[in-house]
Amino acid sequence: MTARQLARRARLLEAVVEIVTEVGPHALQMREVAERSGVALGTAYKYFRSREQLLAAALAEWQQPLMQRMAAAGRTTEAGPSELVAAYLRRALRAFHRNPHMGALMVLMQTSGDPDVVETLAEMGTRSTAVMEQLLDGLPPETVPVVGRGLEAVLMNAVTALVTGRATLDEAVERVEAVARLLLAGATA
Repeated sequence: MTARQLARRARLLEAVVEIVTEVGPHALQMREVAERSGVALGTAYKYFRSREQLLAAALAEWQQPLMQRMAAAGRTTEAGPSELVAAYLRRALRAFHRNPHMGALMVLMQTSGDPDVVETLAEMGTRSTAVMEQLLDGLPPETVPVVGRGLEAVLMNAVTALVTGRATLDEAVERVEAVARLLLAGATA
């Protein structure tokens, strides 16, 4: 893409995050995204074939700073895997607690069968897995993928409980930290 195209795409994604933050993913309309971003509706559809693809791309864009901060933290601290993983899980849950509509979007996207959404979530998963592997450095290599998948699953469960009101932030954090301690203890035993 050219610089102008990248700027248009960025404005579209920024508008989606703003709208989802304000009213949630279900109320998002492509026309409003186009108007708010200053991009023609037809042009918006050239970048994103569907509303779901646009939502997934915006979620990935919103998640990126968390992944970057955690990757940096994993490289610059002397903390062990337990402390790094706990910090990552707490930070992720706090982000969804501050913006529950983005948490609702995450849950919604997890149930999508749209191939573009599936591809975007796979890319997000690849980035998340890379960060998790970095945080789990020091564990036996054969346990890292299993522990990582378990932690990602418990995090998704906690996000779902948090955004649906079935858990408070403290309860969600306690759940993920308890499972993380159990998985990490088993991985080092």
